[in-house]
Amino acid sequence: MSICFQRLFISIFLTSWISISFSAESDQQVEIYTYDILPPYAYRDDKGELTGIYIEITRTAISRMKDYSLVFRVVPWSRAKFLAQQGKAFAILPPYFHAHDWLTDTEPKRPYIWPYSQPLYTQHDVVICNKRVLNKSRSKWPDDFQGLGFVMFRGDGRAGDKFLEQVKEHKINLKLLNTVEDTVKALLLERTDCTVTSRLPFAWYLAKILEQPDFHQEKYKQNSLKLKEVLYISKNTGHLGYTDINAEKNFPYKKDFTIKFDIELYKMKMNGELDDIVAQFIDTDYVKQLMKHSL
Repeated sequence: MSICFQRLFISIFLTSWISISFSAESDQQVEIYTYDILPPYAYRDDKGELTGIYIEITRTAISRMKDYSLVFRVVPWSRAKFLAQQGKAFAILPPYFHAHDWLTDTEPKRPYIWPYSQPLYTQHDVVICNKRVLNKSRSKWPDDFQGLGFVMFRGDGRAGDKFLEQVKEHKINLKLLNTVEDTVKALLLERTDCTVTSRLPFAWYLAKILEQPDFHQEKYKQNSLKLKEVLYISKNTGHLGYTDINAEKNFPYKKDFTIKFDIELYKMKMNGELDDIVAQFIDTDYVKQLMKHSL
């Protein structure tokens, strides 16, 4: 091999290596904090892999943002909110729009999450109770539910501020559990009266529990017929929410990322990809049948 050829080869090799290294290092890694306890939105599959509607929508969008790479950090939801409030979590997935009530503790109080991405998916929040407590009208939320016991999973704020105020005033008894599955079991075992929940996760876990051949199966099946969806509380959209605390210092790429993420979401919505991802996780007819016959 001639000296000239060797020099040319080394020059090409170094140029290629520098280019590859620069490309790898130029991708900004973003950490998104989420949970894994709310199927079909965010949960672990049979192989232990994180998946779900919100997870796959977010993963797909960011995979098309050439300047970024993604890491999910799974933590309890209350922890994710706390880290965003401290400015330590770049983004959390999937908060409802809480710019009006997730405020900093110090004056001037302001939203600690801002902005919110375009909506990823719409959730339907409902109240489900044991029929034994429906001997009177329960149509006004939450006033008509005073004196009852509720279970919800820890960190879940979907019941609203007025509900939490009545809990503090001991007008409603609330017990916090670790997962939605625990809340479903508590209702099936008649350990409480009601829950506030997103409709699809409740149906998901109800189906899972009723299919298990465990000791309580017959009791579960019997008591599932005693549950009733009492009220439809609200319709809320899930978003990717970004911390607004020390963001310019800690996450200088925030503005660029938020714009590009929303653009990719919009493209996915317009070409039908969002609907396709949802269809991978939800059998709408099955859910309707389950809720009709089990509740």
